[in-house]
Amino acid sequence: MTIRKPAAQHAPVAYGVLTDSIGYRLHLADLVNMQGIARALAGTGLTAARFTALELIGSNPGIKPARLATAMMVERSNLVGLVRWLADQGWVQATEGSNRREKSLELTPAGSEALREFYHRLAHHEAKLTASLSTADRATLSRLLARIAGV
Repeated sequence: MTIRKPAAQHAPVAYGVLTDSIGYRLHLADLVNMQGIARALAGTGLTAARFTALELIGSNPGIKPARLATAMMVERSNLVGLVRWLADQGWVQATEGSNRREKSLELTPAGSEALREFYHRLAHHEAKLTASLSTADRATLSRLLARIAGV
């Protein structure tokens, strides 16, 4: 989905209660962010969720799938296909965990290399996304969003 900017010749749209809605503004910002991520990761097969899982596994070697699901705020059953996709790319491997039923997840060397490439792609997106913000604005926004998300 492409976000369309309003054309100058059209009359402005009245947004009613949405004008002051934080939820609506977050929704619009999320659309802009997700479109930018999709462009940054185009051709890789990676989605924002797949990147998030890859980054969390890389930052937490040996993480259990249940803990990964909690960190991503998703149901564990929804994580199975995502982790399987990452493993099929050769980026993630499951190793024996502390018990036989639950595995631990870690990056492979190829996963570490892929992650470094994705960092470069996403750094450009982040810079573009926050170009109109000062350093202080960016820090404030990050802090406030973390508070809303409870992280």
